[in-house]
Amino acid sequence: MKRFMKTLCAVALVAAFFGGMITSARAGEKRTIAYSIPSMYTTFFAACYHGIQQQAAEYGWDTVLLDPNNDINLQLTQLFNQATRGIDAVCVTPLDSESTAPAFSQLSKNGVPVFCIDRRGAGPVVCTLETDNVQVGREIAAKVAEDFAGKNAKILIVQGILTESTILDRTVGMKETLAKHDNLTIIAEPSAGAYTNEASMSTTKNYLEVNPDLDAIMCSTDALVPGILAALREAGRLVPVGQPGHVGVYSIDGAGETLGFIQAGTVDATFSQFPIQLGTDVVKAMKRHFDGEKVEERILLGGDVVSKDNFEALRPTLWGLIVK
Repeated sequence: MKRFMKTLCAVALVAAFFGGMITSARAGEKRTIAYSIPSMYTTFFAACYHGIQQQAAEYGWDTVLLDPNNDINLQLTQLFNQATRGIDAVCVTPLDSESTAPAFSQLSKNGVPVFCIDRRGAGPVVCTLETDNVQVGREIAAKVAEDFAGKNAKILIVQGILTESTILDRTVGMKETLAKHDNLTIIAEPSAGAYTNEASMSTTKNYLEVNPDLDAIMCSTDALVPGILAALREAGRLVPVGQPGHVGVYSIDGAGETLGFIQAGTVDATFSQFPIQLGTDVVKAMKRHFDGEKVEERILLGGDVVSKDNFEALRPTLWGLIVK
């Protein structure tokens, strides 16, 4: 950490020295915008970048992808570097929502406006575009309540990384809705700690061993689903939807792999977001900012709860079938 902070300070000093030499491009000029993605290997964020590229191309702008491959230190260093490279604007999906303030401040001082998508970040931000994640939690929990109407159910909530605003908001929404139903009991809400199959499998397995009569598992992101299914399979509890002994699995995102699990009958439902639209809309917000128009500080998008019952009706809107 000490070594990283020394590097960070050095980068910040260089950025500050050249700060006065950087000026924003005038309205109407060709732009170059950067997207700091958590990892290109995550299909949701790849879909966001897909939307960014689409809309940027429509405006005749260039795009630069900054991929730290889930390394927060590298993400911050890459962001500091953009302050001196003539970038017109930066879009960021923070790996750690609380650690971005120094980098965002430096970018802002150098005339590079910062926009966030999917997750909020600390520091100067023109606009954050995200799914209404509290509402997402409410809606997926409402699906659980519908499926278990008239039946008592023990529910495990497996969370993602707790430094991410999206994860915290979704859990708030889930708990808020589940609390309205006396027949639904949350037994625990652990964090898997990482978005790996091993982490989500281990977390789920631990609670299955103590609660063999578990009725449903909710998770805050599709990235946790494969590990959850692996834990159910190992415990002999991976039973198809609708059959006796089935443990309900409910998730959020709408990734292609999870949509496949829904079609196969091993996952009950997921909340499908609109990541491609997040990407296109953030570029539109940038253009409004460059044109001197007022841009909302926060823009919220919706989505749909997807199950086998409505899969075909929603097929045209499912980003997970487009970006794989």
